[in-house]
Amino acid sequence: MYEDAKEKSIISQDAYQLIKIYIGRLEDNDIPVIFNLRHLRKILKIPKQKQSAYFGVNRNEMYRKFMIPKKSGGYRKIEAPSEELKLRQLWIKENIIDKFKISDSAQGFRKNHSIYGNALPHVGKELVINIDIKDFFPSITYQKVFKFFRYIGYTNQVSHLLTKMCTNVDNVLPQGSPASPSLSNIVLLKMDKRLSKLAGAVECDYTRYADDITFSGKKVIKSLVPIICKIIEEEGYDVNKGKLRLQYSNQRQEVTGLTVNKKVSLSKRTIKEIENAIYYCKKYGVQEHMTRIKCDKSFYKEHLYGIAYFIKMIDKEKGKKYLEELNRIEWLY
Repeated sequence: MYEDAKEKSIISQDAYQLIKIYIGRLEDNDIPVIFNLRHLRKILKIPKQKQSAYFGVNRNEMYRKFMIPKKSGGYRKIEAPSEELKLRQLWIKENIIDKFKISDSAQGFRKNHSIYGNALPHVGKELVINIDIKDFFPSITYQKVFKFFRYIGYTNQVSHLLTKMCTNVDNVLPQGSPASPSLSNIVLLKMDKRLSKLAGAVECDYTRYADDITFSGKKVIKSLVPIICKIIEEEGYDVNKGKLRLQYSNQRQEVTGLTVNKKVSLSKRTIKEIENAIYYCKKYGVQEHMTRIKCDKSFYKEHLYGIAYFIKMIDKEKGKKYLEELNRIEWLY
C-alpha cells in the first residue's frame, strides 16, 4: 500500500522510510500494526458514532460500577466493562500485552502459575514477610500504561488510544477489565526486578501475586522491611501498613491463603472460606456476599479459583467440584 503511495508521489521518500521503520519495530515485537484512530476503529470494528465511548469523555458509560466496603474502612470500586468493551480489551490483552515478558517473580494472572507456585518458594523458612500494596489498580495510572504502549513502538496517538481503552474515566486501571491484570504485571516489571535483586543479594526468596508481596528467609531479613517499603514507594505505590505481617516459624506462616510452615497446605479456615463463598455467592450474589464479609482482597474471584485449583492438585474430584461450582456463579466481571 505505501509502496504504491510512494511510487505515485503521494508521500515523500522520508515519510515512506519512517513508515517502514515504524512497521518494522512493531513486527519485530510481533504486535499488530496500528497507524491511527481510523485504523484502530477498523481493526476493532468500532462504529465512528461510538468512538467517544471508547476514547473520549463518555468512557464512563462503558462500565457498571459496584462499591464494596473494606474491612479497613472505605470502599473498593469494581468496574465491570460492557460486553463490547470487554471483548476489545481482551483483544488488546491477547494480541499486544501478552506478547511481552514479565518478571519470573510475578506469579499472578499468568498461564501455568498459581497461588501454589507463589507459596512454594517460602516453605520451611525462619521468617516470612507479607507486604500488601495499597489500592493496587487505582495506583496504576494512565501515564504508566501509556509509557508501556509507547515503549513497545506505537506512536503517541495510538498509545493514547490504547491507553484510553484500558483505563477508566479516572485515568487508572479498572478492576474488572480483562486487560488490567496483565497490564499490572507489565507495569510492575521494574519494581519486581529491583525487589528480586534485593532478595538475591541477601539470599532470600521473593514473589509477588498481584498486590501481595512476599519475602522469606533467615530471621535477619526483618531488617529488609524499610528497604522493601522504600523501593515500593519509589516506584509510585503505597504500602498498606495495616497488612504488613512478620510470620516466624513458631507461628502459622501463610502466603496467599496457603500455609507454608513445613509444606504447602490448606488450613481448615481456607476450606471453609471457599465453601461459604460458593454458597453465599450463589444464594445472594457476588456483590452482596463481598459487601457482607467486607472483602478486602483485590482479586477475590481469582483468589477463590486459586484455592480450587490447588485443591484439585491434591484431591482431583473435590477440586473439580469446587471449580464447577465457581463456574456457575454470576461474577461481576
